[in-house]
Amino acid sequence: MTHPFPRSSPPRLDRTVRAEVGVLTVLPVEMRAVVNALKRMYDYGRAPLAYEAWLPDSRGRHVRVAAVQSARPDAESAALAYQRLVEAYQPDTVVLAGIAAGVAPQVALGDVVLSDRLVTAGLPRIPAQGFAATLGYRIEEFLTAVPIVQERRNGDSFRLHRGPIGVGGAMTGDAGAEIRRWLTQVNDRVLAVESDAAGVAPAQPAVPGRGPARLAVRGIADTAYQHRNEDYRELAARHAAEVTAMLVPFLHPGR
Repeated sequence: MTHPFPRSSPPRLDRTVRAEVGVLTVLPVEMRAVVNALKRMYDYGRAPLAYEAWLPDSRGRHVRVAAVQSARPDAESAALAYQRLVEAYQPDTVVLAGIAAGVAPQVALGDVVLSDRLVTAGLPRIPAQGFAATLGYRIEEFLTAVPIVQERRNGDSFRLHRGPIGVGGAMTGDAGAEIRRWLTQVNDRVLAVESDAAGVAPAQPAVPGRGPARLAVRGIADTAYQHRNEDYRELAARHAAEVTAMLVPFLHPGR
C-alpha cells in the first residue's frame, strides 16, 4: 500500500501556536516512530515544546499536528506533558500514540487498536471513560475509508481494530495476570491494556467545550497468546505512528 503522506512540500505555512491535533507519547521508541511519520508530512520542524507538521484534509484545509513526549515513562509525567501540550497548542483532539499489550485473542503482535473508550483497571467502580461523541464518528469514517488489513511494500501487514483499552498497569503477556483477569471479568470486549494514559484520561475526562477529545492509537507489542520479542516494540510503535498519521486528515474539527 502506498502511504498517503506527501513527498514534497508546498510553500511553508505560517507557524502559529494552534494545532488541531496533539500527539502524546511516553517512551522514546514511540516518539521516534511519530517523528518519522511527521517527517513525511508538510513543513516538518522542531519547536521548543513539540515536533510540528501538517497535512491537508479532504477539503484542503490544513490540519496541524504537534507531538510531545513526557519527561519520564509514568502517569504523572504523561499528565504534565498533556497539560503543557493543551495549554500551548489548544488542540481539538489529542492522540495517545504508542504501544500496548493485547489481551483479546483476535489482536495479534503488530496490530493497531484505536480506542475512544478506556477502562480503568483495578478500579471497578469507575465507569469506562467515553471521549467526545463526535470523535467516534470520525473513527468510523476513517475505518470505512482505509483497509482494515494494512499491507506494506516490504511484505509486512497488520490489522486495525476498534474497541476499549484497559488502563492502569504495565504491559504483560501473562494470561493469568491480575490485570488481565480483572479486565476480562469487567468488560470482555477490552482489546488491549496499557499504562501511559492512566495520568490523562480517567483523571481528566473529555467534556465537549472543556478540553480536547482524546483517542488512543496503540500498536500491539506484547500479547498473552504469542511469544514476546523486543523487536515488536519498534514494529508496534511504527504501526501506531503510521495509523496516527493516516488518521490526522479525519480529525479536523470542521468535518
